[in-house]
Amino acid sequence: MVKSLEEAGDELFTMYRFPKQQWKNIRTTNVIERLNGEFRRRVKTQGSLPSEDAALVLLFGLIATGQIKLRKIDGYKKLAAVISEQTRRAA
Repeated sequence: MVKSLEEAGDELFTMYRFPKQQWKNIRTTNVIERLNGEFRRRVKTQGSLPSEDAALVLLFGLIATGQIKLRKIDGYKKLAAVISEQTRRAA
């Protein structure tokens, strides 16, 4: 375990450089998986989609009608500043 921690180094703790409100969004993929799962379920009922545009129309239609709900990222107002700071540190 110690070897793994040493190999991962600072990358292991990247999440903690972001504001605490965003930790949940960074460490989980539940929102993304929910969206993908619901979209796949809807595509199966269509049989097939003739083009990428048809898939986008279906996706945005589901979002617009509220059949798929997207939630706002916690702490989104601070996100641009945090990304700028991380980019500056990396340079």
